[in-house]
Amino acid sequence: MGKKYSIKWVNSLIVLCSFLSIGFLLWTQLRYLNQFAASWDQVDYALALDRYDMMAMQPHFPGYPYFILGGFFVHLFVEDKAASLTTFNILVYFSALFPMYKLAREYVSKSLSFLLAAILYSSSYIILTVNQPMSEGAAIGALWWYFWSIQKAMKENTRFSNVLPLFLFSVLLGIRLSYVSFAIGLGYLFYRKWRDKQYDFKKIAAYSALAIGFQVIWVTALIISEGSLIGFIKLSLAFTSGHFNDWGNTAIVSEVPFLERVYILIVDTFFWNGAASQSILLAILCIILFGIGLSRVKMNELKNDFIQKLTLLMGASYFLWVLFAQNIDKPRHVVPVVIFIFFLVLIHVVSKKSSLFSIFCLFLLVSQTIQSALLVKEQAHQIPATYQLSQYVNSLKEPSVLYTWEESRVLDYLHVAVPHKEIKTYDVFEHDQSYYKNHNILITNKTLEGFKSQGVKLSGKIKKVAEFRSNSLFDPVYHHIVVYKYVGKKIE
Repeated sequence: MGKKYSIKWVNSLIVLCSFLSIGFLLWTQLRYLNQFAASWDQVDYALALDRYDMMAMQPHFPGYPYFILGGFFVHLFVEDKAASLTTFNILVYFSALFPMYKLAREYVSKSLSFLLAAILYSSSYIILTVNQPMSEGAAIGALWWYFWSIQKAMKENTRFSNVLPLFLFSVLLGIRLSYVSFAIGLGYLFYRKWRDKQYDFKKIAAYSALAIGFQVIWVTALIISEGSLIGFIKLSLAFTSGHFNDWGNTAIVSEVPFLERVYILIVDTFFWNGAASQSILLAILCIILFGIGLSRVKMNELKNDFIQKLTLLMGASYFLWVLFAQNIDKPRHVVPVVIFIFFLVLIHVVSKKSSLFSIFCLFLLVSQTIQSALLVKEQAHQIPATYQLSQYVNSLKEPSVLYTWEESRVLDYLHVAVPHKEIKTYDVFEHDQSYYKNHNILITNKTLEGFKSQGVKLSGKIKKVAEFRSNSLFDPVYHHIVVYKYVGKKIE
């Protein structure tokens, strides 16, 4: 009787801690809404709530229609555009607790399923990403629903359950097209259904056509918004070419050696930022968690367990997509890999019936919850470096012109009155600045780096006049901005 009562008490404590963590984080997320549109992409999304126009990059291709639509509805109740998008992210991600719990229930008890879902929900960098006006936040929530719907279709084999993942995959891509690699989930579902003689080739063809039909809904809406199919195709080709051959920092254009790129993606982007959110304590806990979880994974079990195999397939496919086709300097791109790795190791750690493991998991939950809350509050209060730059430029008393890389997008959004121009090549800069003989010529460090990559040496011709910093977790690219004064001649 005493042992049974003790187990019941421990289970109640686990459920209580899980609910307190989730409730506290949801309150924190809504209490400290991020209202900054501090990067190029965030400005694109925010402006789309005023006027949806992909040609004007409001937002940029591929349009993210379901994300913008969700933000638009929230904007009816929330005045600030960036906060509206952030709120939509929070609500979608919060709803994903249901699929997290349902997937966990395939392996552990009710109380431990609450614990597993709470640990997944409270993952610090994911919470931080959700609290930004970026499409990743809603996409993460939609990904959980899509993941669960595939398991539901495999388990139940009803018409509704078979159609649900096809529809949710359309929603997922309508929020974030770069999650297209998760089509492998549908492919694996079709294969298993065919192998188990639930589907024949006729059914596979019919469901594939239906999946395409769901995608056509939002693609057609984008074509209509652009005015013509030809215009839409031209826009898509221009964006795709730029992403893979110019500014996307993919493996095709990156100057980083391939092995170094793999190291950066795994150690820096995935582990230090994505899993540990630059916290030494969380890094140690993640190492212990991964060590315990992976040591308990059995190959025979992976081969026969549908959910675990699906987890590996989707995680591996997206990892390769990020490695070759995404900017590895932005940790937000690797968030789905964090999700799948955490889920895989947690179902093995949490399922081990041991007081020591339960205490470890509760400590991990508390640590993540505290770190997540602190980061969310800091992100809401800390002025981004791009905003600091705008304040500095507006405060200038002497006539000046500022040459930037991508910072101009934010400066335009903030209606900075001082002339500022996005510049890509030194030749254009040298010609343009000649028109401002009575102005201070200012350039940012990113602009200077661009010039250096073109073989231009400005050493001795520039002087640092200002410097701005914010947390690199919030913006890994523009968290450090330096402003230089260009004099055009050697500084003695």
